[in-house]
Amino acid sequence: MSIFLALPALILIGAWYWIRRHSLKVEEANRLGIRVVCISDTHGDHEKLTENFPDGDILIHAGDFTRFGNLKDAEKFNEWLGRIKAQRSFQHLIIVNGNHESNAPWQKMAEQILSNAVFLKNCCISLRVSKSTERIPSDMCSGRSVNVQIFGSDFFWPMQTENPYYKLIPTGVDIVVSHGPCKSLVDSGRGCAMLLREVLRAGPRLVVSGHIHEARGAAARGATRFVNAANCGPGGYAISAPATVVDI
Repeated sequence: MSIFLALPALILIGAWYWIRRHSLKVEEANRLGIRVVCISDTHGDHEKLTENFPDGDILIHAGDFTRFGNLKDAEKFNEWLGRIKAQRSFQHLIIVNGNHESNAPWQKMAEQILSNAVFLKNCCISLRVSKSTERIPSDMCSGRSVNVQIFGSDFFWPMQTENPYYKLIPTGVDIVVSHGPCKSLVDSGRGCAMLLREVLRAGPRLVVSGHIHEARGAAARGATRFVNAANCGPGGYAISAPATVVDI
């Protein structure tokens, strides 16, 4: 008799495991099969990240690569990017402004100064990425290369009204890079509600931010992962954390 009483529970458990296994297979089938290395808020101290720096397909810096927009910091950062590109197998390097760079006197020349990377400012780019089975098993993704769409935002303080630049984020974009984080997601309560609204509309796989040093970490909402990749610790400009690696 006890066996019959236990049957409903066993059926439910079996169904749960089937749904869970099926969901994981669907998630794996939808993966791009690329590795993204995320850094942010290095504030001129990027050299301290060099030792044991992880490899990947795309390197993203979510802003504040200088201290107070110092030009020498920006130039040395670009030189460091060149060395990282030569020493690792990154196919693309993506950079956006932080609050320390957005009003720098050299801002109009940012693309030229950051010659070893792609500088994005309220625009989107589509990149072709060859997938490496050394980092991600071939049975978890199909094809040898994939197009990855990335939107990079300029820096904006949190807003209570619509930001027309956030509306430029295209629906279906793969990655959004914004120095400031979204509201309530790795932001210590200081993120932007308008950015969150547009991100939820666009539905990216990954959102990379920084700015709030003490909010470093990762979170998820639906199918979107949110990373605060700040490398400097709370209340200062000393590197205290390594790069964040995300497979999408």
